Amino acid sequence: MAAGKGKVKLVFWAHQEDAFVEAYKRLIKAYQREHPDIEIKFQSFPYDIYNQKLKASFSARTPPDIAEMFGTWVPEYSRNGALAELPNGEELSKEYYPAPIGGYMLNGKLYGLPMEYNIENGGMLIHPQMLKEKGIDRPPATWDELVDAAKKLTVRDGKDIKVKGFDFASLDNITFTFLSLILQQNGDFWGENDHVNFQTPEAVKAMTVLKTLVADDKVTDLTTLGSQLDTSDYFFQGKSAMTYRGPWTIAAGLNNYQVKDFDYVPIPSFTSEKPVFAAESGWGAVVAEKSKAKAEALDFIQFMAQKDHLKAWNLDTFTVPAKKEVAADPEFVKGNPYMKTSLSILQYGQWIGPIADRNYFFKQVNDHFQLIAMGKESVEDGLKTMERAINDSQDNHK
Repeated sequence: MAAGKGKVKLVFWAHQEDAFVEAYKRLIKAYQREHPDIEIKFQSFPYDIYNQKLKASFSARTPPDIAEMFGTWVPEYSRNGALAELPNGEELSKEYYPAPIGGYMLNGKLYGLPMEYNIENGGMLIHPQMLKEKGIDRPPATWDELVDAAKKLTVRDGKDIKVKGFDFASLDNITFTFLSLILQQNGDFWGENDHVNFQTPEAVKAMTVLKTLVADDKVTDLTTLGSQLDTSDYFFQGKSAMTYRGPWTIAAGLNNYQVKDFDYVPIPSFTSEKPVFAAESGWGAVVAEKSKAKAEALDFIQFMAQKDHLKAWNLDTFTVPAKKEVAADPEFVKGNPYMKTSLSILQYGQWIGPIADRNYFFKQVNDHFQLIAMGKESVEDGLKTMERAINDSQDNHK
């Protein structure tokens, strides 16, 4: 918003996360040092209310000039003409991995820049000592080895699981694992008209495998779903030997739990194919089309996207780089050795696709997976029901 006497004021909103907020503030200070004629007012809001606040502000046509958005949210705004297009978008997009940039693209145009590669797949937390105690001298290299190790590592107290051998049952990872197992069979989960298609042999096999891990192999259970703690918290408390989770959880182990006897290793592909996986576009920055200082706002988000600035932001926030040149920088791995596993598989990520309502999509997959795992629904019936519900939602958002 332009102010008097040539001074330009920009309003920048983001969600409240300590590392993110501090990293943004450092970038704002750096930008204002180079642009003394621009003042950026930064405000952050609790995650639980942030998405609704954004929707309300854009609906009322009083949005902030710059908004941090999760990539899955962006298409709703870009389709409605609410976001400013970046100049040279097609060329800029080539500087990023396809998975994180996907949500910011629409019809070949770019409507924002991702700050991170939101990755929940490709790596898992392990306790090496637990593996050694069961005679397992290295992390599993194939899916069969993973299942075999998980069975050996599971510790039971009667019918209850005391230590989970392989925990993937978190609200995000159930969906991501299901979709990735489809992709690793050379399958697809999108049909026509932005509809999902779960009536494929690959989808049936993927859901059957996940059900088997819970219902038959019993290497994990559903007791912690919906808990205030993350599956990674239980891992760092020693309640699971291997946990399928994104690298962002590593910081909790190092900082909150002071745990050092763990590693973050690649998870093997379900097949002999490459370990392809589905990924969302992560947190990034967009500019409102209604901004009265659109040029300055676009300049600021491109400033944040410069290699050294973005590298510092990714290191400070313990996030995976969305930009190829940052991920390829040897200093990045040196400054964050636990990222090595994630960096090695970024090329295999595929954008999750045009999900209209992220929360509803994931809830349908999670809810029906639980019913399937508990034997209350067959795999085929569960897939049909979740497909129908998701496609109805997709249509309702057009």
